Amino acid sequence: MVFLDCIENYFEKLADRFKKEFEERRRADRRQELEDIARYTSLHANDVPVDIEYIDFQSKANAANHHCDKYEVIERGKDTSVLRRGGTFTFVVTFTQECDLKKKHIFKIYFTFGSSPSIHNGTQVILEASGKKTFDKRHDEWDIRVIETEGKNVKFEVQVETDAIVGVWRVASVVCERDTNSITHLQRLDHLIYILFNPWNKNDSTFLPDETQRQEYILNDVGKIWVGSYPSVHGRHWIFGQFDVAVLPACVLLLEKSGVNSPALSDPILVSRAISRIVNSFDDDGIIVGNWSEEYSDGTAPTKWTGSIPILEQYMRFEKPVKYGQCWVFAGVVTTVCRALGLPSRVVTNLNSAQDTNSSLTVDKYFSPGGEEYIFDDHEKDRIWDFHVWNDVWMSRPDLPVCYGGWQVIDATPNVTSDGLCQCGPASHVAIRRGDTHLKYDVQYVLAEVNADVVYWLVNENSESRFQKLNSNSACIGQQILTKAIGNVVDSCYDDVDKEDITAIYKQKEGSQIERVIMHTAALRSKEARDAYLQPRDTDGDVEFSIIDTERVPIGHDFSVTVKAKNKCDKTRTVNVVLRACSTYYTGNKAYDIAKADGEFPLRSNETQEFSLPVNYASYCEKLVEYSTIRILALCSVKETNYIWVGEDKFQVLKPNIKLEVILPPKVGRISVVGVSFTNPLPVALTNCSLMVDAPGIMRPKTIQLDNVDPKAEMLYELKMYPWKKTTSTVVATFNSKELIDLTGSTALDIGS
Repeated sequence: MVFLDCIENYFEKLADRFKKEFEERRRADRRQELEDIARYTSLHANDVPVDIEYIDFQSKANAANHHCDKYEVIERGKDTSVLRRGGTFTFVVTFTQECDLKKKHIFKIYFTFGSSPSIHNGTQVILEASGKKTFDKRHDEWDIRVIETEGKNVKFEVQVETDAIVGVWRVASVVCERDTNSITHLQRLDHLIYILFNPWNKNDSTFLPDETQRQEYILNDVGKIWVGSYPSVHGRHWIFGQFDVAVLPACVLLLEKSGVNSPALSDPILVSRAISRIVNSFDDDGIIVGNWSEEYSDGTAPTKWTGSIPILEQYMRFEKPVKYGQCWVFAGVVTTVCRALGLPSRVVTNLNSAQDTNSSLTVDKYFSPGGEEYIFDDHEKDRIWDFHVWNDVWMSRPDLPVCYGGWQVIDATPNVTSDGLCQCGPASHVAIRRGDTHLKYDVQYVLAEVNADVVYWLVNENSESRFQKLNSNSACIGQQILTKAIGNVVDSCYDDVDKEDITAIYKQKEGSQIERVIMHTAALRSKEARDAYLQPRDTDGDVEFSIIDTERVPIGHDFSVTVKAKNKCDKTRTVNVVLRACSTYYTGNKAYDIAKADGEFPLRSNETQEFSLPVNYASYCEKLVEYSTIRILALCSVKETNYIWVGEDKFQVLKPNIKLEVILPPKVGRISVVGVSFTNPLPVALTNCSLMVDAPGIMRPKTIQLDNVDPKAEMLYELKMYPWKKTTSTVVATFNSKELIDLTGSTALDIGS
């Protein structure tokens, strides 16, 4: 046995030796083969056709030159470029041998857009490099030049035309000899090139001259959306996240889904109009389903969103509309899509926003003698929304007369149809301010939103028309039009520092002669509006009524509503007052009655009296709905003259801010801790508590379930994050519970190395 073992070991060792020697001989043979090929290639270089070995598109360097270096699709790989049209970009081609583009070789690069590219409609571009060192074509044409040649490497620069189609382009390339038919195969590259609008280029139709505005309206990825009732509004933090890795691909797919033909995607007018349509789901299964019912069990409540990224991710993942959104959610996503594509955009909030359903430039409201609002078919009912949110986008308007460019309104909330689809705009600010309702798109609708007259009617079954005109209010609509001011987001929701009032660029001063002339002139262009505005002016009574503005009411506190009556004549008058308080949805629809009071009293000559309705917290706590708006309605009459006056007021019950405080300063590769806290203002515990947090560039959006918060107790949570790159960001947090919803807060973070 020992002998046999020795024999077996011997043969095993011998086999190993033979195997190693064989492998060494094969490696030596391969080395010799490569050397022979190299010698042959050097001796017969002219016989081997040149080919392309590699193309470096220098994505990061080009992105930095195009203000696109924040896009995460670039950071995740080398197969993507993000550029702005009207600019230039460089790339380096490594050929298999030295290439003589001036005399012997031709290099061609193909850029194609869409499924059926064509040179004639601008969806295919073929650039031929002849070795020239300068561009010789105009800014509205593609061009290519050679920057430098070093051995087998040639560095090229491409000029992108200023009206190039916006979206994703594909690339192919080829090199061949000039005087022969020798040509290598066309190389279709995996590289994708996103081409965006270019507000930095004066020849682009989206050119925005001011650099601070470009930083805000294109590059800022965190903002505020103003919500609430005039004057107690607050800024709701929103993460636009236009540079997130999922956003740009989603935006491109949305444009393709919009049905806009490829050449039209170079026009910001048509692109912005398409965006206003595809962000809502009404016509074409767009991104978001609208819901104003407070029933969100099969989706996500609008107040639980903190930004656009999770909405776009969910839409892409499941390929169906996301539930649910409201006007400010639509506007937040529109801003993300626009800024991602390079179209300057901002969120705009109109306080006391009219929805004029019959194109009369009026909001008609009907009441019974007891102060109850008369309800028509809901689809035919004019409304006054506490607030409505849309978007301004910046562009030139060559389709309109001179000077109508600049800010344009688009609105993605499916409130109105235009050309048979749920879309709105772009409507020029200049056209709205001048009352040029004959100009496209949807100027009359937006004009009514910001400046319609409110007309009050009394239902009178004994009159021939059934309705008695009472009084009108020309100053109620468009009380204030707001956007976030340029600069950093302020942590507090109620701070005015980052709030900009832009009412004056939407309309003339309320009540001025020119404002009245503009509205009457606009009314003459519409039969419905003409009939409304040509009605006789109301006769004022000799008793003057007004509702005293309710100051800010923190949630959990009592308040009172007061009507003031002033007798301006020399006789005693008998005054009857009906006061009602109810909770309302921000769309203007009533939710629940809260309190009612009525009374009659004599008012002597030149006397002023007040009539009040006290409301305690127990009366309204369980009747508040989203945004905690309370509406006051006063119906006042004078017995001796039969004069009737109707007045309305709204205010928002205020909720506490969430406070975010950095506990452990953030650094790359190290844990960071942010404390999130607020004090429960209610005398009851908060249940079913959750916290939604987001911080673009640092962490993905996530929802955290929390314990109950006792009455008047402090909620405190420590949020841990792990920054992976040096950047600046903003942490946004939103708290929701069964008893108290939509508390928001934020804090800025500077991630050091």
